[in-house]
Amino acid sequence: MPAHTEDHVEKLHDVQDPVRESSEVETTGEEDERTSLIHNEGKSRLWPPPVRRYVPVEPVAFGFLCCIVMTLPLIQFYMYDKIAEGYGGVNKTTTDPCSPGADNSSDAKLEKKIQSEAADYNIFLIFTSTFPGIFQTILLGSLSDRYGRKLSMLLPLCGLLLKLIVYLIVFELDLPLGYLFIGCAVEGFSGGFGTMLTAIFGCAADITPVGPKRGFRMAVIQAVMSFGSALGSLVAGIWIEEANFKQPLYFLIALSGATLLFTIFIFPETRRNLPEGSLAVKEHLKLLKRSVQFYTKDTPDKRRWKLIVSLMTFFTSFSVDLIKATVLTLYLLATPFCWSKIQITSYSAARTIINWICILGLTHILLRRFSEVTIAIIGCVSNLLFLVLIGTAQSSVLVIVAAAFGVFSEAAPAMMRSVMSKLVSPDEQGALFASVSTMEMAAASVFGVVATLIYKASLSFFPGLIFVILAGLIFLTVLMLGALSYSLKKSSSQRSKTITVTVD
Repeated sequence: MPAHTEDHVEKLHDVQDPVRESSEVETTGEEDERTSLIHNEGKSRLWPPPVRRYVPVEPVAFGFLCCIVMTLPLIQFYMYDKIAEGYGGVNKTTTDPCSPGADNSSDAKLEKKIQSEAADYNIFLIFTSTFPGIFQTILLGSLSDRYGRKLSMLLPLCGLLLKLIVYLIVFELDLPLGYLFIGCAVEGFSGGFGTMLTAIFGCAADITPVGPKRGFRMAVIQAVMSFGSALGSLVAGIWIEEANFKQPLYFLIALSGATLLFTIFIFPETRRNLPEGSLAVKEHLKLLKRSVQFYTKDTPDKRRWKLIVSLMTFFTSFSVDLIKATVLTLYLLATPFCWSKIQITSYSAARTIINWICILGLTHILLRRFSEVTIAIIGCVSNLLFLVLIGTAQSSVLVIVAAAFGVFSEAAPAMMRSVMSKLVSPDEQGALFASVSTMEMAAASVFGVVATLIYKASLSFFPGLIFVILAGLIFLTVLMLGALSYSLKKSSSQRSKTITVTVD
């Protein structure tokens, strides 16, 4: 007689055979929420097995971000001191701008004028180093799916090294600040941090399977980059205070050169089974279209709206984190805080390290029961509290309290990268992260400029206004993430219903 058995379709990333014998499995709401967002039954073979040996993505990410972030306070402090030198300096021995009732003193007015000019230079430096990189990110990110990830790593590293050399020439020859734009333009046309992040997270998607492991590895990479940022910021502040602006630049040139050599000779290509031969111009254009078609063409599993909402939430959360880093240095230099260089860089470094230790612990524990979207919501709520407190702070104590409430504030971007990578195939990872990094570059070039203009305009009546505005953006992000989480739970629950199959 024919044998009959009841088979059940499990979640896609656990399926090895579309029909197999098993006992009936009940799924909980948390399990439904963790279900992979891809829904292509019987096509799991499209995902190749992950690379089994360790691929050193983290050292490359650490070296690159350490150089990038260490350069930021270095240039900001250099511009501030150079502009102040042009005005004869701020004389704090006669009237301390931070003392009570000193807001209308001549030195306090001079300090605000210096702040305003430094903000102007900051606007144009940001735009010059990021706007050209938008186009390079789209091009190199899409082509990395065909030609590999290493090319998209090497060009930004070369651009970073050349930028630092230009900065060193400006410092050594005491050239006008306008010459700094040459270095920023070189970095921008080489792809900048957007192209590098495309390659880094494309590598992470290449070497990890779909599921919690990918989300955690991306969080680890983000944490390593943040640790590099914290170390770079701390070292820059102490080094500048104790020595001068030139010595840290020599170190940065050496570090960026070592990272470049490591990538050339040691880092392996993670994109496997690359097709041979070159493509025609028409085929190259088709590859470039992929970065846009994610959001214009739908698929049978209705992924378009998920990608659009995920990208919007990523864009807002990343933009807010970027603007915080851009404005916070100038904000803490001014009244009523008047922090020193070492205080600012030590605060930023300590906050970054503590934040990512907490985020990694939270991610490791909660990914066992909850989705990346849930963790992103927790991160946004933490960020909202930080922004409100820092924007309304009138003392250094409240700045420290704001940091305590914001320990999970940087979790959202890493989680949303993982969510989006689940929605596309291995051959689309580079194109996906190119579109994501393009949004990062756009955020840096547009929102960075707008935020600096708002900060400059509000200096006279409410310097913390920009942080309150950012808190409003994060509140909208929380609403979008809540709607996305509810919809994903609902669709995942419908897909996870038990299907009875009769086999003769």
